[in-house]
Amino acid sequence: MFPVRLYPFVSGETLTPDRLIVIDPYISFGRPVVLRMGISTAAITERIDAGEKINDIAKDYELTKNEIEQAVLYERAA
Repeated sequence: MFPVRLYPFVSGETLTPDRLIVIDPYISFGRPVVLRMGISTAAITERIDAGEKINDIAKDYELTKNEIEQAVLYERAA
């Protein structure tokens, strides 16, 4: 049996049951996403790299500031 869902460790993340980033073959073809909304971590990081503000991205995707930060941390660590 193979794992269905992976929760990658993000540097600085505390070990809590509510993991924010997930890799699941049934969501976005296995690309890492913010679990609650299914938004790709790469898409979020691309917008940050383009100079957009965290609050604007959070509002657009209905995410929290923490979810945006964790997505960027994951992409930078990957």
